[in-house]
Amino acid sequence: MKKGVSKGNQLFKSTNQMPNKSFDEAHEEYINNLKIIGRSEETIRTYNHHKKYFLNFLGGNVKCSEINEETLNKYILYLHNKNIRAVSINSYLQNISPIIKFCIKKGYIKHGFMIPRVKGQEKIKEVLTDEELKMLLESPKKTDFVTIRTYVIIWVLASTGIRASELRNLRVKNVDIIGRTIVCNHTKNKKARYLPISNSLAVILSEYMQYREGEVEDYLFPTVYGDMMSSTTLQKSVSNYAKERGVRKQGIHIHRHTFITNSVLKNVSPIILKSITGHSTFKELNRYYHNNTSSLVEIIDSIAPKMKNKQSNFKKRSNIRSKDE
Repeated sequence: MKKGVSKGNQLFKSTNQMPNKSFDEAHEEYINNLKIIGRSEETIRTYNHHKKYFLNFLGGNVKCSEINEETLNKYILYLHNKNIRAVSINSYLQNISPIIKFCIKKGYIKHGFMIPRVKGQEKIKEVLTDEELKMLLESPKKTDFVTIRTYVIIWVLASTGIRASELRNLRVKNVDIIGRTIVCNHTKNKKARYLPISNSLAVILSEYMQYREGEVEDYLFPTVYGDMMSSTTLQKSVSNYAKERGVRKQGIHIHRHTFITNSVLKNVSPIILKSITGHSTFKELNRYYHNNTSSLVEIIDSIAPKMKNKQSNFKKRSNIRSKDE
């Protein structure tokens, strides 16, 4: 006889039914779990943003039991109809995938299913040219705090390949000018790491820290009020700075693409590059490998057939007939 069961009268009713939670309730439970295990505020903020977008598609809060594979397929069509690119659609799916899997594991969604992905034409990510980098790294004419701060930020981005979230969390104490290193304590994979810095960047950072006169616990790149910069403020500052200098390619992540691409072209060891960029696996690092056209031209010249002479192989025709003849 099973424990808790008396012949004739059942003491405890055993049931396999799970609470019929709403998607919003399940999402809140999942977010609380993320907070317990120490996931970053940025990750949680991203999941919350995509939850709102998903609920907007659903027309409001629904029960988890109503969500199935067809729901996700309709969500994809919904995003397609808004002219959202395939790569962005996959990002939307990727950011609701963890909560969907959580609901399946908990039994809130009764039947498990695979999260679909959309195939789209992959585009080569742009990188900055040497000339564009030169334009961005030239000393600014303006001397206000925002301009100087952004100038130094771009130097750090271009010289280290640091992530935006890591840069925003840097404090004055994280910079070792003598040892020429920056300590990143707030990283994507939760593993602190040292970033080596060039002699040029060390000089610029030294001058900047004397200029801003901050305490060791202060943010290295704060707002004008001394607070940590928001991701939006950082993005706008860097983009506006590039625009003012006539550089069409703007944004934060293009500096990371450029740094990694240039490192690969200069034959930096993948092991060393991985330790600098903070990637968890080499698989993640591979997608940053962007061959520039000049290197491709050099390669194709070495493998394609060559002409025996430089003289023209075609003789001019002086007796070309017209169509009427």
